[in-house]
Amino acid sequence: MPKNRKNDSMPPRLVKTKLAAEYLAISPWKLRNLVQQGMLPYICDEGGTSPWRFDIRDLDAYVERSRSVL
Repeated sequence: MPKNRKNDSMPPRLVKTKLAAEYLAISPWKLRNLVQQGMLPYICDEGGTSPWRFDIRDLDAYVERSRSVL
C-alpha cells in the first residue's frame, strides 16, 4: 500500500515559486528574474495558482554554478 505523502518523510522534488525563493534565500521577484534571464529552468503548471514549479535539483545546480572563490 502506498504511503500517504503528508506522513511521508521524503521532501517534495518540485516546489512552488515562494518555497523555491526561500530555498535560495532570495525574493520571489529575483527568482522570476532568474527564470526570465534563462538562468534557472522551471516546469509550467498551467492548472494551479502558481504557474511555475521548480525542481530542487535545478535549484541546487544553480547554487553550485553561482559559487565564487576569491
